[in-house]
Amino acid sequence: MSTECSSSLFGARPLEPETVRKNWGWFLGFGIAMIVFGTLAFSLPGVISLAMEVLLGWLLLFGGVTQFLYAFRSRGSGAFSMMLLGGSLYAAVGLLMLFFPLQGILTLTLLLAAFFMIEGLFKIAMGLQMRPGAGWGWVLVTGFLAVLIGVLIWRQWPGDATWVIGLLVGIDMIFGGASMIALALSARNQKLLAE
Repeated sequence: MSTECSSSLFGARPLEPETVRKNWGWFLGFGIAMIVFGTLAFSLPGVISLAMEVLLGWLLLFGGVTQFLYAFRSRGSGAFSMMLLGGSLYAAVGLLMLFFPLQGILTLTLLLAAFFMIEGLFKIAMGLQMRPGAGWGWVLVTGFLAVLIGVLIWRQWPGDATWVIGLLVGIDMIFGGASMIALALSARNQKLLAE
């Protein structure tokens, strides 16, 4: 797959090596933070799974109430009924997730599987776009790992849903952080050699 094809396929510009060299410290800090948070998620997978589900439930409920209120403020417009319906749907799903957390975790687990597979495809495309620049191999490897994690989640569903979200998010964050650190250190070394 050519760089032009993968770039137009995902509509993203490749990460410029000069941008990474200028901001290598930010990439390093972001990578370290990802490893710290990933380790936390990895060590408390059940708690993280439940916390993510409850947080999403509250966000959906808040979004639904906000949209519901906005619908009444724009009562004269033609979008009133659609906004009312949308707000009700958001609020209902949020309440269902809050009152039935296990079913919410099951649903989130399937969504997480899809997320990892799509994220992995984006990382693979980004790694190919960066080639032969510094750190492109790490980005490519983390892309393949994300796709693999997505497939593993999907294949184990629903049996391991209560802990798999926290565990696999932690693993993905640790590997993503490691690739960011490798990318930052490689860019720093190139910057030092250029000076």
